[in-house]
Amino acid sequence: MLTSILGARLSWHFANGWVFEPAIVGPDIVDYTLKAGPHAGRHAIQHFYYQRVAPGVETTVWYEESGALVHITWYLETQTVHRFAALPAWLAEDMTVYRGDNQDPAFIEKIRKLTSTKQDWPRHILNDEGYFKVI
Repeated sequence: MLTSILGARLSWHFANGWVFEPAIVGPDIVDYTLKAGPHAGRHAIQHFYYQRVAPGVETTVWYEESGALVHITWYLETQTVHRFAALPAWLAEDMTVYRGDNQDPAFIEKIRKLTSTKQDWPRHILNDEGYFKVI
């Protein structure tokens, strides 16, 4: 059994078809590639806040360049997760615009333009369960 999500290399899945692989959880970042799902092909490195809530239960939360807020609760023993995310309206409308790499300045420029010209509200809420495997 994992003793912490920190340092893990994962294949991370949600029931609605999202597959993050690999997802590498560092001490203060998550580096992920979306292999399948609404914006497959996205690669991102996100700086997060981490907390151990209880033995075997940890949380990470980050704010993405789109303005999305993502909170993950990791249940280490069962290798399951709970995701709560609040996505801007413009991103929920067409997630394919999020294909790209957030380490690429051209991608960041495109997303900044969208955040400044498109509607943020009402936020689209993702409140779902998933699982992960160590790879």
